[in-house]
Amino acid sequence: MFCPECGTENPDNARFCGNCRHPLASASGTTGSHQTDPVIEIGTDPATVLDGMKYGILFATLFIPFIGLIMGIIYLVQGESEAKKDVGKLWLYGSIAVMVFYLIISGEM
Repeated sequence: MFCPECGTENPDNARFCGNCRHPLASASGTTGSHQTDPVIEIGTDPATVLDGMKYGILFATLFIPFIGLIMGIIYLVQGESEAKKDVGKLWLYGSIAVMVFYLIISGEM
């Protein structure tokens, strides 16, 4: 089936174009609000933090501790879920630990 909007070829059972996300006509000729096929959500739950982001910020904190400090405060204050607040604590405590470590090895403490 070809998309009427952009002309991209899509599988016959596709409900939306894989290129432009335009609704496609179903086999019966409608854009189908009565289809029984399950809808698969793309993306993740907004209440969680992706592992890549969690560990990426933690890794960046090793080199620039203020990244973890700022992101930790933001996630603690504005986190909609306990998972986001827990990640904020991880970043905040990690950045404080890295700052203390840098002060110790620089001889300032």
